[in-house]
Amino acid sequence: MAADLFLAGWALLFAVVYRFLFRHLPEERWQFVASLPLRKNADGSWQGLNLTFYGLFTGLAGGMGVACFILLTAAAGVPLMTALLLTLGVLAICLPSAKLIATLVEKNRHGFTVGGASFVGIVIAPLFLWLADLASQAWWQTSLPILPMLAAMSIAYVLGEGIGRLACISFGCCYGQALRHAPRWARRLFCTLNHVFVGKTKKIAFAGEMEAVKVIPIQAVTCVVYTALALICMALFFHSQFQLAFALSLVGSQLWRVYSETLRADYRGGSSLISAYQVMALLAALYGIVISALLPAHVGLTPSLGEGLNTLWSAGVIVSLQAITVVMFFFSGTSTITTGELRFGLARDWRSQAGCDPAPATASEG
Repeated sequence: MAADLFLAGWALLFAVVYRFLFRHLPEERWQFVASLPLRKNADGSWQGLNLTFYGLFTGLAGGMGVACFILLTAAAGVPLMTALLLTLGVLAICLPSAKLIATLVEKNRHGFTVGGASFVGIVIAPLFLWLADLASQAWWQTSLPILPMLAAMSIAYVLGEGIGRLACISFGCCYGQALRHAPRWARRLFCTLNHVFVGKTKKIAFAGEMEAVKVIPIQAVTCVVYTALALICMALFFHSQFQLAFALSLVGSQLWRVYSETLRADYRGGSSLISAYQVMALLAALYGIVISALLPAHVGLTPSLGEGLNTLWSAGVIVSLQAITVVMFFFSGTSTITTGELRFGLARDWRSQAGCDPAPATASEG
């Protein structure tokens, strides 16, 4: 019951935050967080390095996903160091994969792909867990709960990708079809609940030529679907339904990716009928079904929410989560496709107080 109330509270918080962000992120001012001056130009201005909300939300998504994984694994009795090492190992492979696969599939060396990175993570996760279990048996003579850990990793991925879709809204990537070209049911459903992106530097504007056009809010829909799916699977996890939690989170998320891409208008690689990422998602779903069928159900383990929260609320974990968030922010938020020009000067009132402006003339005494 405590876990259910905990998750219901998070569902309410997500609903409030998402409602605000879905409304404002398509606006032009919600693309850049800051711009750092790099080099001074001949005219006195500075060349700026743009830091984006895409990177901020990607970093927050990564931090929240890792926090979810630590919470669930600690609740299942997994040592904290094991969870952290697994997290770092997966991130060390998946983060570069996000850029590499985008370059290979989309011919876009400036972009990132969560779909490609998640496919790599799904493939390597069981191998990492198997190696971790062998190490645990060799060093501490104890076996790790493989299926609960795999379920925790899958749920954390789904939650992280759901939150990460906020990054796509702020940048205007992964955009949906224009409503005027969408199926009739989509035009009716999204006649008022649509996105209109504004800003020449949004990807939908320079790549899709659909600035100020009503489009299917597929990023927001995916955000809601994935977040709800993660919360439902977390509830199953705390009720010891590890096999169902793993299968539902992994297969459900991948099948949604396959379908949702039929409502998108951006280039995704592959043919016009099926994209490279849809193929990856189908393979990942089949892979998940096989893994869930082969792994024995882990019985006799009841996760403890209190243990998970106690582990999560420690100085070392908090600092680690902050570090992961910051690294992911700079890795994905340093814009290479936009430029910035900065100018600095003193405000008029401060110039007057500092004596920079001439004093007003006064009448002389006669």
